Amino acid sequence: MIKLVAGRDEAPGWRLVSRTRVGADVLARVTTGTEPAAWQQAVERLRDGDGILSVVRIADGHYKWVLAGQCGTVIAESPPVYRNADVCRRAFADAQRAARTALGRPPEQELTTW
Repeated sequence: MIKLVAGRDEAPGWRLVSRTRVGADVLARVTTGTEPAAWQQAVERLRDGDGILSVVRIADGHYKWVLAGQCGTVIAESPPVYRNADVCRRAFADAQRAARTALGRPPEQELTTW
């Protein structure tokens, strides 16, 4: 099951979560605040691939993907849990599919593939 979860005081924003019988995985997160329009727009932009995708290696060797706007503002990002860049790119595609499931896909738009 795909679910949008509001952040908490220490972690404002939202999380796109895939829940299973044995737990849950955070597929994407963003700290846009708690206003409904802000998180909904961010999830729509994730769904549509509307931004610049970067795969970033962090200090411990793990990777995360970051979808940013033209001015560099983070739209959405993954947790830094991926062991290589290819798996990280596939995780972005998984997050896009989850966003489509959560919000629906506009009929005039094509799927983004990476």
